[in-house]
Amino acid sequence: MPKSIYDRGLLKPADIARLQRVFDEACQRREAHPESAEAREIALTLLALHNAGMVEEDMLMEAVGFRRLDSKSA
Repeated sequence: MPKSIYDRGLLKPADIARLQRVFDEACQRREAHPESAEAREIALTLLALHNAGMVEEDMLMEAVGFRRLDSKSA
């Protein structure tokens, strides 16, 4: 029985959306243009962390150096 594309290590749409949210927020907080070298490092770090099993959005944000702001403190 052939494996689905998701069983072969490819990202699911929900994974891509989560990584994009974290990437966008990290770039904004670091004031990094999304196409800059710094943004590329953020993206590569996020992919590596995700591939290593870190899939929770808050954990990813913390791992790239930022804690998500609570709505109460914003």
